[in-house]
Amino acid sequence: MTRRRVEAYRRTVVAALALTGAALFILTGLALAVRLVRIGNLDAMALAEKLAVPCPSSAADWPELRISAVVPQPGQPSVVLLLVRWPGHHGLQATLLVRLDGTDQRSLPLLSRWCADRSPISPRRCQATELEFRRRQSMERIRVRLLAEDAASASLPARP
Repeated sequence: MTRRRVEAYRRTVVAALALTGAALFILTGLALAVRLVRIGNLDAMALAEKLAVPCPSSAADWPELRISAVVPQPGQPSVVLLLVRWPGHHGLQATLLVRLDGTDQRSLPLLSRWCADRSPISPRRCQATELEFRRRQSMERIRVRLLAEDAASASLPARP
């Protein structure tokens, strides 16, 4: 009789562990799906905002940009010179002088990694001079203050 109880107990424990494992697997899948949908929605909203500006005059209004160079100012690493380009328009590039948040120590390494990886970046204006750079298909983002922009190289060629 005790042997039957022990076997029944083992089966019950194994069944409970299997159900718990299946539930965790399903919840993990749902959490991943929710994250991917959220990132997709952010990308779609960013693109919709950018399409509202048919001829962007600033790199901040481009639908996507790639960082070609990150040059921190010597002695003042919070001021960074960024050379950015619009992948959809060959030869179209701009130079941005930005100030990073002095308390955020991950901004400069993140910009450098995005540059090295040639990651697509979605720029978004937060205020008149504040920009948010978000790496596409991820939640990585940083905020910068735009100090200056080389607008001559940022303008689109005239449409016929």
